[in-house]
Amino acid sequence: MTVIDIPGSKSVTARALFLAAAADGTTTLLRPLASDDTEGFAEGLRALGYGIERTPGAWHIEGRPEGPAAAEAAVRASIPATRTPVVRRPVRAVPLPNIPAPFPWSA
Repeated sequence: MTVIDIPGSKSVTARALFLAAAADGTTTLLRPLASDDTEGFAEGLRALGYGIERTPGAWHIEGRPEGPAAAEAAVRASIPATRTPVVRRPVRAVPLPNIPAPFPWSA
């Protein structure tokens, strides 16, 4: 299990959620920032079939390197600057390319 301590940032929390969903196994995010944006991101991952369990101070994400379990899902979307009402938009899962590890740029 991978454990990541997240600084109080929407952007970092959203990126960590994405990477945890793409990883193999369970990733625990410590102190993720709970906001409308990150809650919506987590809800979208759940709708696509990713397992997310929330405990006080931590989110546990079950990764699926093979991609989403659902081919399509309705997820929440809003315009953050205007706080417009929440709307549901259909999305289609697109498989990620298979990138060999170690990554070529990590050398």
